[in-house]
Amino acid sequence: MASALHGVPAPPLLAAHDVLVRVNGLVDRLRERAPETETLRHMHPENLRDLTEAGVFRLAMPTDVGGYQGDDFVIAEVLAQISRGCPSTGWMCTIMLLSNVIPALLADDAVDEIYATPDLRITTAIAPTGQAVPVSGGYRVTGRWTWNTGGVHSNWFAASCVVPGEEDSGPRLVLVPTADVAHQDNWRAAGMAGTATNVAVVEDVFVPAARTILASDLAEGRYPTRRYSHEPYFNRPFVMFINAGSAPALLGMARGAMDCFMQTLPTRGPITYTAWPKAAEAPFLHHQLAKAQYDLEAAEMFTNRLSELYQGALHKRPTMLERAQARGYIGHIASLSRACVNQLFEASSASHVLLSADMQRYFRDVNVLHQHAAIQPNSGDEAYGRVLAGLDPNSDIV
Repeated sequence: MASALHGVPAPPLLAAHDVLVRVNGLVDRLRERAPETETLRHMHPENLRDLTEAGVFRLAMPTDVGGYQGDDFVIAEVLAQISRGCPSTGWMCTIMLLSNVIPALLADDAVDEIYATPDLRITTAIAPTGQAVPVSGGYRVTGRWTWNTGGVHSNWFAASCVVPGEEDSGPRLVLVPTADVAHQDNWRAAGMAGTATNVAVVEDVFVPAARTILASDLAEGRYPTRRYSHEPYFNRPFVMFINAGSAPALLGMARGAMDCFMQTLPTRGPITYTAWPKAAEAPFLHHQLAKAQYDLEAAEMFTNRLSELYQGALHKRPTMLERAQARGYIGHIASLSRACVNQLFEASSASHVLLSADMQRYFRDVNVLHQHAAIQPNSGDEAYGRVLAGLDPNSDIV
């Protein structure tokens, strides 16, 4: 307590927990704004303001640049709770919160430049659909990326590129100021409609070498010597962080659907074409609700296990098996969360298909996000199963 009186910042864990408290207080407002977020096809401006003020985007940033270096379990809970209120907003926050760690993995020149940005929000496109041509001091970057979620709200863009002559080293991630990025307003989707997952275009922009890093180094946790070289928090494999940090958005959708179902259940009347005068008295609904709750509880447990796996990397370098587990777990959490939401949607009345009902939004969003190439379980199951069988994972996203 005495140190706090002398102006020393509060411990990072306490600061991160404060962010969670603020986010918990926003869940209902996020849900109220979710229909307009879908109509806007980007984050509701009041959501962006509230979540910025709550400190969400600084949650995993270094403390010496105003971040919290938050506990992994707290980060997961913050992201799950945002998605509980608004899945589109939760997914954009997931991308930007995770991506705001990237500068801490780069050379110090890039750290200073990027973290000097007020209200930093970085978005990332990991599919290597750009080209970075080597030139003196860096690269000239040109490309078109089709999945830049939340890009219109960002001030930096981390884009994956192929480097001519360096194909054997794999793609390279380059960081470009969004002033040099053109965002095409093309995102119109059946679900996750408010995520502004638009096409991003860069035309012949110079990027200094310090603002780049190989994707394989992000997977392995190989970073340049820099001011954070002795900070375990910023020397874990970043791809594993992506896997651990993406799962809570799906869990949050399952929580949100359960909220909606339980709020309406007490007032539901007869089930049409049955003899049950109240839906809450029907045995088959009891079975549906129990199955949904099992899936929700299992998703909670696997999400906690995933956070535990990544937190363990603070103390020892994760094995390939642990990295493959993280990749497999996110797909399993996605399937459990989707099963929970789909069961609740099926158990809801027909009126919940109306766009004015919140349940249909969770149903659309969880099924769409389940299709994400880095989330859908088939690839993760294969990678995990291969490593269990003593083979390489046959995937770069581990």
